[in-house]
Amino acid sequence: MCFPAIGAAIAGYGSAAAAVQAGASTLGLGLLGAGTVASVASPLVSYAGQRQQAKAQAKHQAQAAAAERQRFAQEQTAIRIQEAQKQKAAGEELADIARRTEGALGTATAIAANRGITGLSLEALRDDITRQAGGVQFRIAQQQGMGEVATAMGLEQAGFATTQRQIGIAKPISRPSLTLAGLQSLSGGIQSYTAGRSYRASLEA
Repeated sequence: MCFPAIGAAIAGYGSAAAAVQAGASTLGLGLLGAGTVASVASPLVSYAGQRQQAKAQAKHQAQAAAAERQRFAQEQTAIRIQEAQKQKAAGEELADIARRTEGALGTATAIAANRGITGLSLEALRDDITRQAGGVQFRIAQQQGMGEVATAMGLEQAGFATTQRQIGIAKPISRPSLTLAGLQSLSGGIQSYTAGRSYRASLEA
């Protein structure tokens, strides 16, 4: 700026000091205005960020919960299939024992007839074969019963475990409050407005 222009600018304010003071006042009021905008906008920007974060967390929890439900269903199916296979094998073994017992009884009867064994002796032989077969069948039946109990306990334990996992997944989500953000924004605006009035009053004093 050339000297005449500077002189004219100073003349408009009456003195160099007044010009400097006016420039400082304009700059200060501008800064206060920018501070007001920032104090009003900051809570709203924070609310938007927190809201996006809460939505992302909720989506992640929903996906994790669905995956855990699927995993639990597969675990239940696997437990039941394993028990069914054991029961089928036990049933086949019992049927095989019954067939072999019938065969053994027929063979023993034929041998006894060839040797002239009849009456109580033959009945005792047949009872001994039947008793031995019954003992094996009883042990297999016991194993079947214990297998059913173990399966029920396994399903119960799996249910408890998946419940604990779902509780861990469904942690409370911190959701932002639009009302609180609005109040914070309003409070910031009021504080900036009050500061602006105080600053103007100090300039006018």
